[in-house]
Amino acid sequence: MLLTKQAEEVLDGTTDAVEVVSHLDLASYAHDDPFPDWHDSKPFKPMFRALLLAELDGASDAALHRTLDEEPDVAADLGFDPDDVPNQSTLSRARRNRFEAFQTRIEESGRQIRLLAARRGSPIGTPYTDSASEEPTGSSKRTVNRLIRGKTREMVDELTSVVFPAVDFDRPDGAIYDDEELLLLETLLGVTGTAANGGAETYGDYVNPEPDLDDPFYEDGPSGETLLTAIKELEPDEITEMINRGAARVLTRAKPHVEFERPVMIAIDMTYIAYYGERDEVVRVQGAPDDKSYDWCYKFATASVVGDNIQFTAAMLPIGDADDHDPDEYSGEDKSYRAGGVVRRLVETVEERIRLSVRRVYADREFHAADVIDVLEQRDLFYVIPAKRDDRVKRFIARMDDQVTVKDTYPMYGPVKGNPGLTRVETTLVGLPPDEDRDRIQTFLTNLAVNSP
Repeated sequence: MLLTKQAEEVLDGTTDAVEVVSHLDLASYAHDDPFPDWHDSKPFKPMFRALLLAELDGASDAALHRTLDEEPDVAADLGFDPDDVPNQSTLSRARRNRFEAFQTRIEESGRQIRLLAARRGSPIGTPYTDSASEEPTGSSKRTVNRLIRGKTREMVDELTSVVFPAVDFDRPDGAIYDDEELLLLETLLGVTGTAANGGAETYGDYVNPEPDLDDPFYEDGPSGETLLTAIKELEPDEITEMINRGAARVLTRAKPHVEFERPVMIAIDMTYIAYYGERDEVVRVQGAPDDKSYDWCYKFATASVVGDNIQFTAAMLPIGDADDHDPDEYSGEDKSYRAGGVVRRLVETVEERIRLSVRRVYADREFHAADVIDVLEQRDLFYVIPAKRDDRVKRFIARMDDQVTVKDTYPMYGPVKGNPGLTRVETTLVGLPPDEDRDRIQTFLTNLAVNSP
């Protein structure tokens, strides 16, 4: 098509829809304008460009008017006088009357240009990466919602068959929405990066794309407050169990299609969720680390499968209750958890529920513990763990030269599951000097072979 060939001249990975429609030569189309030159109407070419822009962006006439009214540069690029842009009624009437004969051509040109844009990596016709709670330049929130709705249907269909059966939100008796609608709302909230009420508006736009202007978009479905209430009633154990069930279903479906090393490498991390309410009788809430901006938090450990350009969460474990670490199996004072117990349970979850064999473990500094080294050695797993800067590690750093330094059979002592008193374990302590990527010495524990220069 003529318009598509013209668009092809300017389309690349950075071209937006305004640049495309502004580039188009519409002289041949203007000859077929049913309104004579003397007619008291907006110029043909700017109006044609505006309607094609709306088609490319999936914008309503109201959203198109707002764009022209609020962004004079866009109006000028299309050929309008920025002080005299068409209102919503003018655009709607023009679409029905003046441009009725061109409508099929505009729609087909829009489709062809979007396909061309997709092949060339242009953002035209794709959802915005900005948060949908903030209105992107040149488009209304309504436009963003429309784009998201069009691009997420396939993903939602997959979630409905794979993940949703693993998640269970309570639904009040007599609720007018279906069981899965809270999950659909939560999904759209995540896709758009919005808060609960913003996600509810997007949800309403998804289920009812052309509501009456006086009706709330989510009239017949759950609101953001409904979602928040349902989430707040969940216990950490319930949340993590649903996440683990969902991860197992996703990875089972993905394993034949996703390429990653087998046996797998996993990364074990601690995640902190801020808590600002009252602490009375909230067992899982505990003190936050000193570097956090909040005082209290929930604490979770996660295991993620990692590889070249691959990272996905495979297991999750709530932290902070005595039953997480079999306290009777350890000597010494009880703690809220034992790092070795966390590693045992996460590795078992990945291997037994996800059915992936683990070969190597990366863990954060909180897992510098004799119990962790013991369980990893017992399972014959390779590991790399950043070392805490205790007095012994500080003395090791002080003796380092400006090169990689290795101390084999480095002894550590601490409680180990099933052993009385303090238990000795051995590992390798490695120090890396600063370089262009690191401004300080890095130390870590490992059982991988590391040679000094």
